[in-house]
Amino acid sequence: MGRTLYLQCDYGISGDMVVGALLDVGASEDGLRAALRSLHLAGYEIRVTRKLAGALDACDFDVVVD
Repeated sequence: MGRTLYLQCDYGISGDMVVGALLDVGASEDGLRAALRSLHLAGYEIRVTRKLAGALDACDFDVVVD
């Protein structure tokens, strides 16, 4: 049986937070990196770390531009 993800974006959505959340629920970091490499863009670095904010632990996704 398939799984469904609902995003309620009534007031907008932050791309880095969505990518971090998708990685947290099982999206492939290697797959994401491969897809981004296929764009043949230069001048950026992807950082995927863990972040603790209060009692919440989450994936933190950052795009760092040179």
